[in-house]
Amino acid sequence: MRRVLCMLIVLLLAPVASVHAQVEAPSWELGWESDVEDGVILNLDGNRWSISHTLEIWIANNRPFDLEVDVELELPSDAPVEAEVESPVTVGANGNVTVEITLTGLTADEVRAYAPASAFGLTVTATEASQTNSGSTQEIDADLELPRVHRLEPNVPQAPNPFDAGTWIEMTLELNNMGNTRDAVTEAEAEVRSCPQLSVLGLDALAGTVVEPTDVGGQAPTEVTVRLEASSSHPAKTCEIRFIVTSEGDGASRSTTIDVDVNAADPDDVIGDVNDVGTSDPSTPEESSALPLPTSLLFVAVLLAVLRRPKPSEEA
Repeated sequence: MRRVLCMLIVLLLAPVASVHAQVEAPSWELGWESDVEDGVILNLDGNRWSISHTLEIWIANNRPFDLEVDVELELPSDAPVEAEVESPVTVGANGNVTVEITLTGLTADEVRAYAPASAFGLTVTATEASQTNSGSTQEIDADLELPRVHRLEPNVPQAPNPFDAGTWIEMTLELNNMGNTRDAVTEAEAEVRSCPQLSVLGLDALAGTVVEPTDVGGQAPTEVTVRLEASSSHPAKTCEIRFIVTSEGDGASRSTTIDVDVNAADPDDVIGDVNDVGTSDPSTPEESSALPLPTSLLFVAVLLAVLRRPKPSEEA
């Protein structure tokens, strides 16, 4: 009798349980379609300092009716990018959709000035918009960062003035770091075309020179002094000099080319070895040392001495 009674109770409660299951709505979910587990390095055009990157999220609706959600994006106030997404998003019953998030950079200066490899967070918040549900909210986030860009470039702010063979001059060479992180010089050299008697000195000392990003935070280019020397026999000629600097950051070599005019030396001024190089600054001539009298002057002196000798007296 008890067994029959229990079975009747179960049969009576079964419809109630079924109705309760239908009333309780299934959940909806929000997640990343893009791989963000280890952080996201944004696509960056280092020549234009332009960012263009797309991330994807998914929204799944397990309910037997449509779901509408508002999607909001949040970035730190100093982030060098803007984020956009279409909102609200409608997801059909028992369906799912993929939604794109577009990331674009701010101005070129702001993008370049932001420290690379310094992560900043993107937070995605989705909230039910329909009045027929509870208005629940779900949230996901990802860490974003900019890649390091290396671009070390030599530059000559002012071409050197013409100078004479047998002398030397000094000129300024700039090192511009047009990347977004500090760099260093591994090697610096010069190639001189058509003027084998012109030498460029001082570049060996540049190896290891650290250069901060130029124009970021008011940073000026790094200036170095280079010396040009022309031998005394150098002909009058326009010489082409190519300065080459190799970056430690990316291993790339970049160059700049200038022309410099060398004037031939006056043959009467060339004394000693024609390969000697004098100073570019005029020096004070040394005082002349005592020189022997010319032969003609000696002859005149002897003649006068003879004429002045008294004549011997005649015998009486």
